[in-house]
Amino acid sequence: MSEQPLDTARHIRYWQRCLRSILPHHYVTNDSIRLTLGFFIVAALDLLSSSSSYSEPPSNPVKASLITLEDRKRLRAWVLSLQHPYGGFCGSPHHVLPEIYTTKWDPINQVESARDPANANLAATYFALLLLGVLAEDDGTNAFEGVHRIKTLRWLKTLQRDDGSFGELIDEDGYVAGGRDMRYCYLAATIRWALGGAEAGEDFNVDALVAHIRRGQTFDGGMGESSTHESHAGYVYCAVAALSLLDLANPNTATEPNRYINAGVPSIPSLVHFLACRQFDYLDPDSNDENEDSDNHPLPDLSALALSDTPQLSGFNGRLNKVADTCYTWWVAGTLAMLGHGKVIDREPARKFILEKTQHMIGGFAKHPGGPPDVYHAYLGLAALGTLGAQAADGKEPGLGKFDPRLCIGVEASERLTKAREALLNPRDDGHNDDDLLEDMEEMKKELDWDNLQDKIKRLEAKYNAEGKNPLLEMFRWNPSRPQKLDDLLKET
Repeated sequence: MSEQPLDTARHIRYWQRCLRSILPHHYVTNDSIRLTLGFFIVAALDLLSSSSSYSEPPSNPVKASLITLEDRKRLRAWVLSLQHPYGGFCGSPHHVLPEIYTTKWDPINQVESARDPANANLAATYFALLLLGVLAEDDGTNAFEGVHRIKTLRWLKTLQRDDGSFGELIDEDGYVAGGRDMRYCYLAATIRWALGGAEAGEDFNVDALVAHIRRGQTFDGGMGESSTHESHAGYVYCAVAALSLLDLANPNTATEPNRYINAGVPSIPSLVHFLACRQFDYLDPDSNDENEDSDNHPLPDLSALALSDTPQLSGFNGRLNKVADTCYTWWVAGTLAMLGHGKVIDREPARKFILEKTQHMIGGFAKHPGGPPDVYHAYLGLAALGTLGAQAADGKEPGLGKFDPRLCIGVEASERLTKAREALLNPRDDGHNDDDLLEDMEEMKKELDWDNLQDKIKRLEAKYNAEGKNPLLEMFRWNPSRPQKLDDLLKET
């Protein structure tokens, strides 16, 4: 029996609408993660038109791509515009402040520091670096040109806590904010690998991170948010991918294969068992039953079950007693692929669940059967199909490019990122350094009358703090692109 093909034309139309037009109003509250949304959209188009997505590789991959050369240049400039001057990236243009509001003098350490440290965050930095690799032209060697490598690596180190975990950002009081879960471990490990943290001499505490991940394995074999928390397939992926990227950056990988995965997962067989148990036979809900729980978990006729039965549709959940969700097909399949156990799960029933139950008529995939598509589940649906495709006879899902489960992008984009990393580790001797900006900074200070400018800002901060107001908001007056003139604000005092 032949497989149902992926309707790539339908999905291409969906993603092109996302790129070329305004997203539905439901995304308004997601403006703070606009960079993340941009990544899903661009990476999906790349996956649907990369060289390996064609039955015959195109002679000109850039021309064959759905992302035009003009779009690559424009979107690359947009990504770099979100870079914070003191390291990391902001998630949205609305978090990028004018330069004079991003710097303050630290009298204790006698250095300049960020006035708005909370605007750069770990997730945005991860998506920015991956997006630069997806958008790179040619072989990707120049993908990281313009990235403040050293500043970003130093900023990354400040996000690690003493217990080895990572937070999401540094708040205005200088504390590490955000949870301690495996997502941040994965984001940090990816940034470290991409920018060559160990090679740059700006590494974080790798052993502490591995120990933190190791403490996350639970009694049922899965991985929790952190120690003593409930196991969850999404956290399992993040933990394993983080360890896998640490192995990828290990210079002794030939003599120490899987060093960090073996050190960070106490029991790999138990972990594989937990993941295999996330797949279950999906049954359509009874339309006559108004009980929501019954709809989510229809009970089979136990008398008709047999061990020899082959499931027709297999969904995945992230935890015990949860409903089938498109994204968990990816979290589970991607993790098992990294562990070398991809064939533990049944590809065809899992594939049929995505194509027959969550694929939408306008393209994209929904979270649950019958729901509307969204860019998150639409991308991870493609990721799941691409990862499951490795089990196919030709090693790929027809119509999709080959997929790298470690970085959650297409193989060609992953190769461009690798080239960009190599370029950082072996820089051209052109006399330039991305952090050797002292002369430019001194010239800028001279033009801005820096000392006088800082004095004005300090006086305004004292005024607004005394009034119980937020100094940045008052100086912006809700218009970041046209901030108030400081002299005008001082006249109001």
